[in-house]
Amino acid sequence: MNTESVKDNKNDTNNEALRPGSTATPFFIAALAMLSDDWGTAEAQFADDIEWDFMPNNLIRKGKEEVIPWLKALFYASQKKESVIISNLATTEWGVFEYWNIGTFTEDAGEISKQSELPFPGDPSSLVGRRYKVPVCFVYHINAEGKIDMVREYLDVGSVMAQLK
Repeated sequence: MNTESVKDNKNDTNNEALRPGSTATPFFIAALAMLSDDWGTAEAQFADDIEWDFMPNNLIRKGKEEVIPWLKALFYASQKKESVIISNLATTEWGVFEYWNIGTFTEDAGEISKQSELPFPGDPSSLVGRRYKVPVCFVYHINAEGKIDMVREYLDVGSVMAQLK
């Protein structure tokens, strides 16, 4: 996520979360921490027993020991030039974070695609250098301690496939 895009995004329905000293949603705090390579702060937003469901293919990761390395791999896999927040809302128990993921397909993204068993057309390594723009939506649950204990990640795989043909 490009922090300038985040700060300038007029579609963000939780602009208060962008102000210093504000109480941002847990997912927003985690996303900004990841951008700053502050994995300690990002990890602090997640419960130890977090379950992360990658909905395009029902891949499920459980516990920080599986989720955090997966997030790091995903985060560093693409050359993201720009991301634009669509929604950033949360109640005390549920939240939604939605953004446009805009980047360039890399060799690492190809490896993650293979590991995730995503149905990329042909050999994912042949897609290196191709640009993409895909909406991603995270629906998450917040436990009584204010930590994220469940995430469902929705990615429009069909849109990515159409762009990379």
